[in-house]
Amino acid sequence: MTVEINTVYDQLAEYCDCLDVKESDVTELISLISVHTCWADEDNLCGTFLKGDRQEVVDLPDCVCDCDVFTFEPRYVPFDPDSFTFTVIEQEGITETATEITEYVYSAIDENFRMELPLPQCGCMPKCGCEKKYKLLVTYVAGYELIPDCLLPVFCEALQWIKIKNTCDCEECEPCNADNQTEGVIDYTTLTGRLQDYFLDTLTKQYVRHLAMISVCEYKRELWAVVV
Repeated sequence: MTVEINTVYDQLAEYCDCLDVKESDVTELISLISVHTCWADEDNLCGTFLKGDRQEVVDLPDCVCDCDVFTFEPRYVPFDPDSFTFTVIEQEGITETATEITEYVYSAIDENFRMELPLPQCGCMPKCGCEKKYKLLVTYVAGYELIPDCLLPVFCEALQWIKIKNTCDCEECEPCNADNQTEGVIDYTTLTGRLQDYFLDTLTKQYVRHLAMISVCEYKRELWAVVV
């Protein structure tokens, strides 16, 4: 019987056949991987690598030359080229004016967008008056609907350590009898920290190159967010 795979949970439940896969564990795993591959950061605290809405704000120059063509390379990949909207925001004092960009070209080879922007021409700038600033607001849909097949072993291994962390109790875990703890009291902070350190150390050594494939860190596809 063929199991229909619609979500990451379905995918892991089917592939990781030796594990009792729980949705809460999968959610935690997705969050952990998203942080360490920069899908979640200070600009998008709850972001994940799953397919969803994205937004980027790009600082633009104050003016352009006649032949200038602006090139935009999306941070989040893979993306849906048909989902993009581009809006130039002109800021002058407390006033903001939005202009939607409707004419642009997408290059499937370079995976970027090229467009002419409605900015002042260099050499024609006024010499006085309020300074204007320009930003490009970009919205689009990007991310993974399912985990790439080649990364499923990585995710199953990671999910196993998530389950260990979440099911550990006083009878199974060494920190319960530590000298610096009050008798009968479990230091779950220390316990969780040790398991996470071990998990990350193991994951880094074995799978860093695999997870770099979905990383959107500054040097995407080369490094991920932990120091190795």
